[in-house]
Amino acid sequence: MELLRLHLLNYRNHEALTLEFCSGINGISGPNGAGKTGILDAVHYLANCKSYFNGLDAPLMRHGSDFFTLRGIFSSEGKEEEIVIHAPAQGKKTVKRNGKAYERLTDHIGLLQTVMIAPNDVELVWGGSEERRRFIDLTLSQTDRFYLESLVRFRQSLDQRNALLKALKGKPADPILFEAIEHRLVPAGNEVCRIRRDFFHEFTPLFEAAYEGISGSTERAGLEYVSNLEHHSLQQLLDENRQKDCFLERTSRGPHRDDVVFTLNGYPLKRYGSQGQIKSFVLALKVAQYRYFFSKKRQKPILLLDDIFEKIDEERAESLMKLVSSGDFGQIIISDTHPERVRAQVDERAIESRFYALDKNGTLII
Repeated sequence: MELLRLHLLNYRNHEALTLEFCSGINGISGPNGAGKTGILDAVHYLANCKSYFNGLDAPLMRHGSDFFTLRGIFSSEGKEEEIVIHAPAQGKKTVKRNGKAYERLTDHIGLLQTVMIAPNDVELVWGGSEERRRFIDLTLSQTDRFYLESLVRFRQSLDQRNALLKALKGKPADPILFEAIEHRLVPAGNEVCRIRRDFFHEFTPLFEAAYEGISGSTERAGLEYVSNLEHHSLQQLLDENRQKDCFLERTSRGPHRDDVVFTLNGYPLKRYGSQGQIKSFVLALKVAQYRYFFSKKRQKPILLLDDIFEKIDEERAESLMKLVSSGDFGQIIISDTHPERVRAQVDERAIESRFYALDKNGTLII
């Protein structure tokens, strides 16, 4: 899968912008605040119906605008696909594939795959468990339709249960009310947990190989999936914690509390890892994600590298570029403040390339 053309209208700080891309490395340079990240984020949005950096659409609209529109022309096995997303400030967001609107946004997820590597990815290590669950859910939702549907059902039912708990304001409730909600929540939650557990059996070897390739070391990098459901059924957890949940006015146990422990040589990465080790770990997660997508969909995702040369040392940047410029990877879009750094990497490897430059206002100058 490759992106041929991209059109942005009122997206972030871009009033109107059109870019064409080659199948190799595409470099986008400009000063900080020029809108480089917004271009990469738009590609991610076209694949996932949401921003990589912001869960809300309103902040993505250019200042003074009441909508944004994204249009991408993609090529897959010689066939073009047009994806158009229109998000108004008021009303419903629409996603169209080749002129036909999807009835549900989730029906689009899985058609395209992107892998974003960005400076804030270190939050996978430093952030809360929601960051790591987001990584799992994003990966599985793009490759497993059943998982996506199970996750949607689970979240909807969880929202209903939490709404009931808030409405009770700490008072006990008729068990029948909980039973009506949990009748749908429990099966969906069980499937979410099962698929996540199976995912790590496949994903971990890909990650271990990627870490070794990026770090060049013999350190043992590990992933441990931690779930409330490891030793208890979801229904048992809900029953045992109902009184506590009524007091807290939220559901305290379940797949929405799952986490992943990152380790290095058996020790928690967050506590004992150096900055360099943490950066290598995060890069390895993203490379493994790329390879996992390819193993499931048999098409190469679009790799989006946002300002990586600013945030990682030269040695790791060199290792990453050497890795992604191999035949195992497809189209790459890189943003950087210094165009000569990307050009030097491309020239060294004689890869097909195209370069754009933006001025401080986000206007295309090359």
